[in-house]
Amino acid sequence: MMGMLEYIHETPAAVRRMVSRKSLLLRDALQEIEGKEIHEIILCGSGTSYNAALSAAYPMQEILGIRVNAVYPVPFADRCMIVDEHTLVIGISQAGQSASTVKAMRYAKEHGASVLAMSVVKNSPVFQQADAGIFLDIGEENVGPKTKGYFCSAVLLMLFACAYAGNGNTEDYISRILAETDRIDAVQEAFEAWYAENSGKLNPAERVIVVGHSAALGAVYEGALKLLEGIRCSAVGYEMEEFMHGIYHAVDADTYLFALDTPGEHRDRLRRLMRYLKEKKHAHVIFITDEYADGFDCFVWPFTDDPLFAFIQYIVPMQVSARRISLDQGTDCERSADPDFHREMDSYIY
Repeated sequence: MMGMLEYIHETPAAVRRMVSRKSLLLRDALQEIEGKEIHEIILCGSGTSYNAALSAAYPMQEILGIRVNAVYPVPFADRCMIVDEHTLVIGISQAGQSASTVKAMRYAKEHGASVLAMSVVKNSPVFQQADAGIFLDIGEENVGPKTKGYFCSAVLLMLFACAYAGNGNTEDYISRILAETDRIDAVQEAFEAWYAENSGKLNPAERVIVVGHSAALGAVYEGALKLLEGIRCSAVGYEMEEFMHGIYHAVDADTYLFALDTPGEHRDRLRRLMRYLKEKKHAHVIFITDEYADGFDCFVWPFTDDPLFAFIQYIVPMQVSARRISLDQGTDCERSADPDFHREMDSYIY
């Protein structure tokens, strides 16, 4: 059976397969909402599915010109968020078993919204709850921490937006997405080589924070989740400005920080923050960047840096780090810590 690193390698081919089959994969969903006046799309999921939704939401909003928001399922239903016949809710669950996502989809239907599902499993509980389904056709991914599923969920959501928009700009968006995903292998290979030379700077990590902004924000949260699942330590992700509102107090010499250093107006501010944390808090700082940051440990690579889709490449070093550090620390992150957890917590529908 393949593992996390092999599934990352599979991603570019999986994305191109989805692009070539997008008409079939999206047909039922597009037919379901044809002729409906949709004013808002709500993307609903947990864990990696939520992070994929968060990554896709802003690009989808630009493509469609309507509000697109990513939400967690339980707050969506429990706080009675306002939806109506002009709302489209897409429930996302790779295995299709998420009890909270099913609950949110049921709430949306009861309040008049159109409801779609996205899952790898066609006859899953989320598909059964939806008006129509979007098949996440990515092949197997049988390890614990998902990698290929994150990429492909986000890309398929964006392909859905392109197909639904139906305007002349969609082929340009698809070309830009492919330009990002086609280079995943190259990013992985380069970071694997960098890690081999710098593993001693990372493998003692037991407390990790990932910080970034703008187009890398989805990668910040998914990167933290992958590190947590991989190393099974304290790992959290923060948007840069949010980090400055109190979080810096908890940083110390045992803290390892990944800075996802995308270009743009916030780069200088991120570098000032990391310099402060290194010099005043004595934290370990790793930059993931296309431009060397003086005085820091840096993985420098010519990222495409698309302002909409940069998360696709910037997540790769986080995914690789999660697996490589876990191997160095002797943790088998591809084996569940408790196979019965979701059954005991009633968080999956079996």
